[in-house]
Amino acid sequence: SNAAEMQKVSNDNYIEQGQHPPLSLTRGRVKTGAFGPVAMVIQVLFIVAFWPTDYDFVSSSVFDETVMYSFLGSILTLLLAGMGFLYAYLRSYGLSAVGMALFQIALGLQWALLVQGWMRQSTIELAFTFKDFSQATMAVFTSVISFGVLAGKLSPLQTLVLVMGEIVCYAGNKVWLLDHVLAFKDNSSSVTVCAFGAYFGLAASLVYGPAKDQVASAMVSGTYVSELFGFLGALIMWINWPSVIISELETGSAAQRMAIMNTIFALLSSTVIAFAATTMPTQRLYTSVALASLAGGVAIGATANLQLRPGLAALIGAVAAGLSCYCFKAPFGNTIPFDTFNINAIFGVPGLFGGFVSVIAPMFVPGCSLDWTKQLGGVLWTFVFAVISGAVTGFVLGRLQPPAVAYTDECYWEPADDIPRKANPGSVGAAFE
Repeated sequence: SNAAEMQKVSNDNYIEQGQHPPLSLTRGRVKTGAFGPVAMVIQVLFIVAFWPTDYDFVSSSVFDETVMYSFLGSILTLLLAGMGFLYAYLRSYGLSAVGMALFQIALGLQWALLVQGWMRQSTIELAFTFKDFSQATMAVFTSVISFGVLAGKLSPLQTLVLVMGEIVCYAGNKVWLLDHVLAFKDNSSSVTVCAFGAYFGLAASLVYGPAKDQVASAMVSGTYVSELFGFLGALIMWINWPSVIISELETGSAAQRMAIMNTIFALLSSTVIAFAATTMPTQRLYTSVALASLAGGVAIGATANLQLRPGLAALIGAVAAGLSCYCFKAPFGNTIPFDTFNINAIFGVPGLFGGFVSVIAPMFVPGCSLDWTKQLGGVLWTFVFAVISGAVTGFVLGRLQPPAVAYTDECYWEPADDIPRKANPGSVGAAFE
């Protein structure tokens, strides 16, 4: 009883100072449970599933494969370094952010290759090309986006379930409905990936609920160093974003060159608007400018390969950045407990906006081959399906054991002793204002 009383006094002292106690004192440091055995079994099953498969070096030229590999490298850099460092913004969540990004890519890329291959080729004897790898990275991208909504609230096992479940949902929506039924076109970008990942994650988070630990919730803020890492992640994404949009277009085609130029103009415009809009009305800059600057790239994806001309591409980027900045101002109140990194503002709203631009594009873009009815159907269906499938996934995640304390590496990792535990008073989500 004396030991318990001493521990309670020690914990109270930490809390009074605005810190969460070391998890070794609160017994919040837990084991990863079934995560290791489950991950090992899944990898063994992957090896068995890959055994009858092979590579396809016949259907594409050496030049195309070399170019596709460079695109693949850019996309993987965006996912691992870009998204990983972006999520490292949280002061005590850097190891989980980068580490779980690596795990999601390693697990999800294999799963996506199999699932999409089975759906497209209708056989277990698959033959993989570099384009298959590129398409698989887009499936993983949706999972990493959704992870940003739930970041800090999931255990490693819950993250595994999120990746496996979402990739199946993404592949079913992309391969069976958008490609085969609706012939929906957005270069696997604005709606197919960004909006789907955002609203899948938001629906899952709403059903799953906020973190239960209020002391840990105060850690949803950054330090000066972690904010720099978050900014660096956004810059890496900014640089590599054109590769996301052009990866599925024909190598060296006019459409691919058009997409590169349109994406650059959209990113340039959205960046300037993000800096301008963020300073109004507080006359101060926030790190959200780096995130809002990506909005132009997200929005332009659905129409990047069309003959938009520089002015129209810049306009789409500017409007997308304005919408993103408005969402960062939290017009619906504090959404951080349900959307850790304000993914709705980064990917959700700009993605939907880009989708609706593709709906009206046939009216003002010369030579546009898009069917506005199919585009509208694809946008609406993807949103509805993302919400429904995300809600189901959130329900499943809620049945699994969550972290004992949220938003900190201490729960599952062995971090250095100087891991930040003190939260800045009133700073929860300050960088996302």
